[in-house]
Amino acid sequence: MTSKGNKKISACILSVGDELTSGQSLDTNSAWIARQLGLCGIETTSHTTVSDDQPLIANSILQLAVKADIVIVTGGLGPTPDDLTRQALAQAMDAELTLDQKSLDEIEKFFRSRNYPMAANNRIQAMIPAGAAAMANTNGTAPGITATLENATVYVTPGVPREMRIMFENQILPKLPRGVGVISHHVVKTYGGGESAVAAELEDLLTRSGPVVAGTTVADGLVSVRITSHAADIETADTQAGNVVEKICERLGTLVLGVGEDVTMAGAIGELLRRAGQTLATAESCTGGMIGAMLTSIGGASEYYRGGVVAYANEIKQHILGVDAAVLETHGAVSEQVSGAMAIGVCEKFGTDWGIGITGVAGPTGGSPEKPLGLVYTSLCKPGGEVTVKKHTLGDHNPREIIRQRASLAALNALRLELLAARES
Repeated sequence: MTSKGNKKISACILSVGDELTSGQSLDTNSAWIARQLGLCGIETTSHTTVSDDQPLIANSILQLAVKADIVIVTGGLGPTPDDLTRQALAQAMDAELTLDQKSLDEIEKFFRSRNYPMAANNRIQAMIPAGAAAMANTNGTAPGITATLENATVYVTPGVPREMRIMFENQILPKLPRGVGVISHHVVKTYGGGESAVAAELEDLLTRSGPVVAGTTVADGLVSVRITSHAADIETADTQAGNVVEKICERLGTLVLGVGEDVTMAGAIGELLRRAGQTLATAESCTGGMIGAMLTSIGGASEYYRGGVVAYANEIKQHILGVDAAVLETHGAVSEQVSGAMAIGVCEKFGTDWGIGITGVAGPTGGSPEKPLGLVYTSLCKPGGEVTVKKHTLGDHNPREIIRQRASLAALNALRLELLAARES
């Protein structure tokens, strides 16, 4: 880990914007910045998000500047009345805003180059606190700001991710202190075991001290094991983390979807189908096309995913997928017999190696004592025509969207396990 003399270098990240605190937008900037800081051996100790409120922003900057060596603020540098970060920084510094002529010249040049008239309110973007310095923005109209406050060097960047990243790489990264250490981050994505079960299996590896620290998180139905490695150089850090990743994958076996932040269930399925040279089609009732949407979120999915049918009504199950009316009458739409017929029908319809048929009670109405809310049947039609059925009880207390999402993941995971077994046989 980097040190400043005998003192560790720490950083805090502050994200500004009503759209973040209200949940309308996700804060992707903080995660990206923290990873870049880690590669410099700088430990990020907090991520803070505040609304577009000048006193609140100013107070947050002051508090963070007292406890960290570096404070990076993103957002609130636009030209509109709710963009208040520059004013808040001036308040925190007890300084006046002053015009930076070079920044104004660059803003005017930006508009001229695009043949746009510059509005009068864009002039505010060239104002910075006295004693601070501007950072050039080569991809937008909002210059960044750097200042010294309390114990910290403060960097303020635009909130637009592309503008922020280029400014960070060009204006901030070269100025960051360097030491002998780096921090490397890795993640193993898993599905099929709850967080507590995964943690119990990895108990001795989930350390909170030493050169490698590991822990678990849950998001979007997946359990992630996150590994942070501290070392003198990136090669050593990656090797240390890699040893732990290898042990995790060995212990968890088929629970592991893959290694990396971008790993998804759909991506894991796609890779298995691609390697096997096989194709898939889907027949969905209760999930309403969600499985198909997950599969097609992966670039190049047309190589293995032929398409699907959303067979919500019984007439569609009959006339498009060939489900026998007598089967529907005898067993009902939510049954293993119907899901199996749907899987066979979609395989035949699309001429694929694999087919998924899924039907269930997503709620909030339609449940019964025999078929409660959250009951889902998933059938897989394998190469050769064999059908396997999985029954999932996803809870009668869960909202409709949660049941649909969990049913979609469970169906894809059933296929993933079948594909893994076929690969090993």
